[in-house]
Amino acid sequence: MGGVYKRKEGRAIRGLVNRIMPQLYSKGVSDARCLLDIDFADLLEREAISLQSSEAKAVLRKKVILVTGAAGSIGSELCKQLLEYEPEMLIALDTNETGLFDLVNSVRLHVSSGLLFPFIGDIKDFPRISRLFAQARPQVVFHAAAYKHVPLLEQFPDQAVQTNAIATYRLCQVAQKYGVERFLYISSDKAAAPVSVLGASKRFGEVIVQSFAQSMSYSTQFCAVRFGNVIGSRGSVVPIFAGQIECGGPVTVTDPEATRYFMTIAEACGLVIMTSAIAEQGGLYMLDMGKPIRILDLAKKMIRLHGLREGQDIPIVYTGLRPGERLHETLVAANEEPLPTVHSKILRIVHTYELPALSTIAQWMQILENSLHTESLEQLREQLFELMQAHELVTTK
Repeated sequence: MGGVYKRKEGRAIRGLVNRIMPQLYSKGVSDARCLLDIDFADLLEREAISLQSSEAKAVLRKKVILVTGAAGSIGSELCKQLLEYEPEMLIALDTNETGLFDLVNSVRLHVSSGLLFPFIGDIKDFPRISRLFAQARPQVVFHAAAYKHVPLLEQFPDQAVQTNAIATYRLCQVAQKYGVERFLYISSDKAAAPVSVLGASKRFGEVIVQSFAQSMSYSTQFCAVRFGNVIGSRGSVVPIFAGQIECGGPVTVTDPEATRYFMTIAEACGLVIMTSAIAEQGGLYMLDMGKPIRILDLAKKMIRLHGLREGQDIPIVYTGLRPGERLHETLVAANEEPLPTVHSKILRIVHTYELPALSTIAQWMQILENSLHTESLEQLREQLFELMQAHELVTTK
């Protein structure tokens, strides 16, 4: 499958070129062809991980599958890969009409394209989502919808709370009510000992999913997948650096020592699909992503891949860490431990803390919903962290 993943990443790079070329030409940049030569494996400094899918096919074939956030970088690639598993129906849910249109158009030549059904909807719209579940009866849910940009969510914690936490809770409720077999929540490495609103809201989502899983009164299998930065996704450093290089620089790096864990879009989606097949009830999983990469080294490598010299042809400017950002990301918190699974590249995260009861989660949701109407954004942010800290689930240091 390694060749398949490499071809997928090649298409991803070409898609990037197609998106930014008009902008580059409008700025007088006439030579963007070197973007075609970027190999994500070179940037990652490791081989792309090939995730076998035979187990997943047995789980997903002839099932009605729902993907939330289907127009996003992860959601759209997830939909494309899921079509390979011969589902009965694949429902692509997103608020982004244009993104859904592009997704449908991108798979129109696929032999299973007729199985993809776009659905314009907001996961915060509880009545509409309930009607969708009642009518379509999805059996497998991949919950990818979320706000994800760290600095923006520091400004708008209310949006993170509404979408990443409360809507996830409501979605789990609907999944239980309509007999979903498997529910997989897509999380982030920023949920490990979070210091940002994004991290805390995604950590909240993990705890919600695990608390539903430990409730003995329901049969839906809940699990979560945590992974690092997705290289090449919208808003990630690769397309940003590529655009800056093509425009003659400067390339902006937050801090010369900043590091991040990276994976490709294909790896991320392969992990999600594989985990849906091997996950245990309430399990929290992550991909073995190797060593963290220094952002500065990534910038230098991209400059050199363009045949240019950093500091001479292309200047590098340090802008400082943005609100909510850490110098170094972590994959597991101090009270967590990664253990091996049946797949050598997928790890299960076990913890030493006690998960809150589902009744406690319901109380948290009520507190947050009330605070959305009565508290300032700063007070809401503090409350988000306080609820988690009260149960010793996170640390802000």
